[in-house]
Amino acid sequence: MNHLPEPCLVIDGSARHGIEVGVYRDQGWLAHASTEEGALEGLWYATEKALHEARLSLSEIKSFAVCVGPGSMLGIRITALAVRTWSALATRPIYVWETLPVLAQVLLQRGGRTKPFLALTESRMKRWHAIHVNPLSQPAIIWQKELSVEEVRAEKLPLVVTTESALSVFPESELCAPAWPDLPSLIARGEGFRLEPKPDALNAATDYATWSGERHRGHS
Repeated sequence: MNHLPEPCLVIDGSARHGIEVGVYRDQGWLAHASTEEGALEGLWYATEKALHEARLSLSEIKSFAVCVGPGSMLGIRITALAVRTWSALATRPIYVWETLPVLAQVLLQRGGRTKPFLALTESRMKRWHAIHVNPLSQPAIIWQKELSVEEVRAEKLPLVVTTESALSVFPESELCAPAWPDLPSLIARGEGFRLEPKPDALNAATDYATWSGERHRGHS
C-alpha cells in the first residue's frame, strides 16, 4: 500500500475540458480548484488558486499525484511535465493513477451494485475507453479496452458514463456523479496509486492488457 506524503498536490488533466487540482491532507481535500480553461492556462490558474486556499507554497508540498489517463493527451502530458519539473527542482515523490481503475473503485465503494457493468469514458475517433467490472468477483475489474460503439453494445452490459454528452450516444446508460470528491478516500488507503518518477500519458492507441491486481498494488 502506498501512503502519499502530505500535503500532496493532486492534479487531473485527463478530461476533455478543464483541470482539477486539489491539496490532499488528513484524508480529505484541504483545498480544491477547478477550471474550464485550456490545459496550459488552466493548470497554472487552478494550482495557484488551490495553494492559496490551502495557505501553502509549492515548496511546502511533500508529494505529487497526477492522472495519466486515458483521456486528453494534451492535458495529461502538460500536467505530467509540470509535476516532473517541480519534482526535479526539489526532489519529491510522484504518484500516478489511471482513470478507469480509479473510476471503477469509486463506483464500487459507493455501493449498491451487484451486477456486472461497463464504465465508459470518451476516446478518439468515436471510440470509447471501457472497463468491465463485476462487483461479485475477485478482483472486481475484469478487463479494460478501447471499444467502438458497436463493440460496447455487443457486451450487453449496463453502462455507466461520466459525461452528459455520452448520453446522446448511449441513452440507456447511467450518468455517474464526478469521481473527484471520492478520491481522498482512495488516497488514504493508497489504492490505485503507484510511484512513477517520470509520468506520461498512457498510449490511447493500444488496447489495455487484461487487469492484474498486482500491477496496481502499492508497495509497502
